[in-house]
Amino acid sequence: MACTQHKQLVCFPKSRIQKKWFRYFNDHKDFHNEGTLHLFSLMALFSYANFRSNNRRFGNQEFMESPGQWICKWSALPRILRVHSKEQAMVRMEYFKGAGFLDYEILDEELGIIRYTIADWQRHCVHLEYNYYSYKGSGFFFFPLPVGRSLIKSCRESGEKVVFSELDAIMDLWLHTILNDPAVAGSEYMPVVYYANMKGMPLLSYSYLAKRWGWSKSRVGRFILKIEESGIISRVSFSSSRGSVLSPCLFREMIFGEDCEQLQLQKIGEILGIAQVVEPVSDPSTLELSVQTRVPSGKPVREGAKALRIQVFQVPGSSFFARPVPLIFYSSLDWGTLEVEAGTYRGPPRNKRKGDENGGSK
Repeated sequence: MACTQHKQLVCFPKSRIQKKWFRYFNDHKDFHNEGTLHLFSLMALFSYANFRSNNRRFGNQEFMESPGQWICKWSALPRILRVHSKEQAMVRMEYFKGAGFLDYEILDEELGIIRYTIADWQRHCVHLEYNYYSYKGSGFFFFPLPVGRSLIKSCRESGEKVVFSELDAIMDLWLHTILNDPAVAGSEYMPVVYYANMKGMPLLSYSYLAKRWGWSKSRVGRFILKIEESGIISRVSFSSSRGSVLSPCLFREMIFGEDCEQLQLQKIGEILGIAQVVEPVSDPSTLELSVQTRVPSGKPVREGAKALRIQVFQVPGSSFFARPVPLIFYSSLDWGTLEVEAGTYRGPPRNKRKGDENGGSK
């Protein structure tokens, strides 16, 4: 599906989400949904709501669905909301109803058929140029960012500590992904996760995410590695406390269509303005390439060398989230001449030239 829109700005009031991507988390139990925020569950209800009126038939009965409504059975709610039982699904629906996010009614108690209505649907979605039946597993749906902020506020007002589940955290990253926003550095080259209070620099630290999600820093670190290995995000890490740049995989392809222009990946350190520009190399034969399968050491491999890390991100080809091609990022680590401390050399013995042992140069 081609799309003429090529931006996702900080000021946009809603985010567009592909249903096929979202349904993956309903059908696969790789990520947990135990938390106090329930963002994923509310987004699941938005994903089923219709954009226009429709008639649904259950057996011999026919029911009317208006825009912003969906009719289903109680037995389907645990899978939709990613909870373990009908009782938990009922508790969660009551929570959303009490907080003013939706209303629901039981249409047939014997068959367990309910119809829920998203609150303020007209205010959030009526002006969208969509007028079709909302199929379960195809197309897109929209989630308003003000609703997400209201959900956090409701959680705090209920006396609960705001704790994101793993699915809530994945949705939080997606909802705050920015592309082609002149106010966000690097977003013209790749989709980046950016929160409104980051002053134009999409650099995320574990401390920031731990505070936002109600987790410990160690849990955030394990989770980032988990979703990176699953192919959900790509990550560019920087030294010291600068943080990391997170980029959801297949964001442009899912939002703007499969025929969108390919990503033009540049030197991310230069894009973010935290590195010096490297002078063009006149003679490529003078370059030395070192490939490491572990975390590179902090010291340069040669005295006076400039430290450059080449990070290659490749996810399993069988993953739904996998990009069609590997991602390659060029990131800088402390550009400039580095001083090597005395006695820190751990490489092979240096070959001495003639006369060195006598202190001569010949």
